[in-house]
Formats: sequence, structure tokens, C-alpha cells
Amino acid sequence: MSMIDGISQLLFNVYEAFTVALYVKGNEHLNCISSVTFAKSFDKDRRIPIEGTLPGWVIKHNEPLIIPNFDKDEDALGYYGASEGIKSFMGFPVDVEAVVIVDSKKKYVFTDREKKILGFFVSVIREEIERASREREVEEAIEDFYAEKRIMGLFNGLNLGKIAVDEILKEVLSISGGDFCFVGVEKNGRLSITDVYGVDRPDELKRDCQPGASIASMVMEGGRELLLPYNSGYLREKPLFFSNEPIKARQFFGFPLATDDAILGVLGFVSLIDVKLKEQFISVLRNVSTFLSLYYSSRWMKEHINRLKDFEPVTGAIQFSSFLGIIDKMIKKNEKFSLLSVKVLHVKTYNKRMGHEFTHNLLRRIFQVIQYSAGPQAYISRKGGGRFYIAVKGSDMVEVRNMIKLIQYTGHKILSEERAFDRGDLIECSMCMFPEDSKDLWELLEKAKDGKHRKIIE
Repeated sequence: MSMIDGISQLLFNVYEAFTVALYVKGNEHLNCISSVTFAKSFDKDRRIPIEGTLPGWVIKHNEPLIIPNFDKDEDALGYYGASEGIKSFMGFPVDVEAVVIVDSKKKYVFTDREKKILGFFVSVIREEIERASREREVEEAIEDFYAEKRIMGLFNGLNLGKIAVDEILKEVLSISGGDFCFVGVEKNGRLSITDVYGVDRPDELKRDCQPGASIASMVMEGGRELLLPYNSGYLREKPLFFSNEPIKARQFFGFPLATDDAILGVLGFVSLIDVKLKEQFISVLRNVSTFLSLYYSSRWMKEHINRLKDFEPVTGAIQFSSFLGIIDKMIKKNEKFSLLSVKVLHVKTYNKRMGHEFTHNLLRRIFQVIQYSAGPQAYISRKGGGRFYIAVKGSDMVEVRNMIKLIQYTGHKILSEERAFDRGDLIECSMCMFPEDSKDLWELLEKAKDGKHRKIIE
């Protein structure tokens, strides 16, 4: 039995009470932490509303209350599930966060003398609550220290690809005191929720947030922390993620994931009930957001580097080595395709007369023409100089010829407009087909660039 339970039992005996209980304040309710009673309808786990109850009145006014001849509806007590025939009531504030209640089935048993005696016991209870609170704080500090240490250790596993982000979120959620947490990353200027931990159906939240209209997006767009208090007006006025979302947030801590001047996303913590997020651990949550920023930054760099390996830097076309791999796979699968060659003539002259930047810009424009004409399903590569190769699946000869004519016409028009060269032929297009013209990769490439083989004339 704890010290507080011992005091409750002593009060119960001294006052010959029907019920003695100690309640502490939550956000909107009182929670029982100690009780002794004869009542069968008393439920220690029942939360008492602060508004509209006598224990709540004592808390709100921070004053003792004695009703020697209790003749009110017992619903005003809040802690019974049925009528118990209570005739006297006394409540005494421990401080603004707790209250001791004593009641009896006898009238006029509580007077100023009993109130004075109860005041002495209350001072002992207050000291015990403070001592227990200090002990809990020390225990929580130790527990959270080891939790933070575990989290930092998990980042090593995350960076090595041994665990997922969910494992980090699971640990850090326990520190925050929230109901769930999430990570959103920036995609094309919008915040996309990618990881959610702590809700039953996380996929319902894995969507793009409304730019400028959601709390989570505000963190990314503002690039700074957003620590909203419990029952913040922002959370009542704006959705956390998107309209008609399946949650009702009561409190929110949001931290931007950033590196230098680039905003990568958001780490957020949410409370859905009347348990507040733990403000004392904001610095820990901030540290986690910093480590996650480094993780997502590193992941972005790896993806970016891989893309650079696969795409030619001047135009953005597929690197020729990667293109050869694609064609080789198509040949091995015996997939029919057309292989087109488009050559911009006089590239060396452009470089000499107009400079490399002019030529690069010209090649980029020709690549865009090829992209538009060939469509998203085609593979386009630049081998070097002004030579492009295009692989188009299928064997529709009419469609391919029309495609080449469009490339040749539009490309010639662009090159003519630049007035960089005054000779007639500016672009050359030709093609071959697999398997009709060859089944060998290198022979196909030679035939594709041979202007005499299936050459397309304007």
C-alpha cells in the first residue's frame, strides 16, 4: 500500500465515511488515484468531468467545500453510478491540480472542525504527491535517456538499410506521449505523407497534403517548427492533412526536415485525446528530426547520383551504355522494335562558330522535339556529338515513318531559325527494324545510322 492509500484509509476511519477518494486533474476530467469506499457503484476508473460536478468546483475555485445537509442530485458528485443515499459532502483542494473528497450517509457530520483536520491531512498528501512526482520525473528521465539512446542506435541500422523508418517512429512516439506520428516528404512542391505509426489504418493518411490549407503543409512551406498547444484554434480551423480526414487532432508538434536551405519534409506528432504531448521532450524530438533530415538528404543524394549515372547531362537522354542494355534485353526477349537514328549535322561547326553553350542548348531543344514526337514509351539516347538513337516498341511502319517525318520537319525548322548554318541539310533521320533487318545489336546500330538504309526523305 502506498503512502497516499494509507492516508485515504486513515481518513475513511477518522470520519467514518462512506467514500474517501483523491482525484487529480487531467485536461477536462478528474482521475482517481486513491480511494476507499463502501459503495458498489463507485468506479475508480471513472473520469469525472470538471464542469458540473462538486469535485470539479473545488478544483476550479481552489477552495474547500462543505455541504452538511446534502440534498442535491447525486449526479453532481460524478463518481457514483447509482444513487447511494449520500447526506453529507466535503471536498478540499490539495492544490489547483488535485482534490480530496469525503462523503457520508449521515447528515451534519462535516463542520469547520472536520475541515481543519482534513486540511492537515491534505498538507501531508501534498508533500507525498510532490515526492512521488519527483520520483516519477527521475524515473521518466532515466527511462527517456535510455529511449533516446536506443533511438540514436536505431539510426545506424536505418542508414545501413537493416530497419525501416517505422522502427524509429515507434520508439520516438513513446517519448512524445502522442497517439501517432508521421513523416511527410516533399514531392513536386507538395507534402506527401509516406510513413505513419500509431493508427489502425495508416494508408488512409498516406496521401498528398493540401498546399497552404493544412497544418502539416504549413511546417514544410514555412520551414520552421510548429508547436501547437492542446485544443489550439488552428487545429479547429484547419485540417491536419486534408479535408474530411478520418482523425481529429487535439495537439500537434511539427518539425521540418531540412538541410541547408532545402526543405525535405516534415516530422509530426499528434495527440487525439486529452493526454498532452510532452513539452519537456521537444529538444529530443528536434534532435530526431535533425537525424531524419540527414537520412532523407543522404537518400535523396543517392537517388540523384544514380539518376546521373543513367542520364546524359547535356540533354537528359539515357546514357548510351544504359541504352545498349535496354536494347539487348529487348533482343533477348525477341520483342519487335524499331531503331531510329537522328543526327544533327554540322555540330563541330556550331561549336566553333557559336560556342559549346549554344550547341548544348540546340541539342537540348532537338531532344525535346524527339521526346514529344516519340512519346513517353520510347527510349532515347545520345551517343555523342549530334547523334541520337531512339528505340520504339512495335512494328507499325506507318506510325514510325510519320514519327520520323515529324522529328525531321520540326528539327529542321529549329535549326533553320537559329541561322547558325546556311547549308541545306541540317538534320538526318533513318531507321531499321528488329528482327527484320538484323538480330545482332551492333549490326542494328550500324544499319540504323546508315543514311542509305530505310532513309526517310522529306
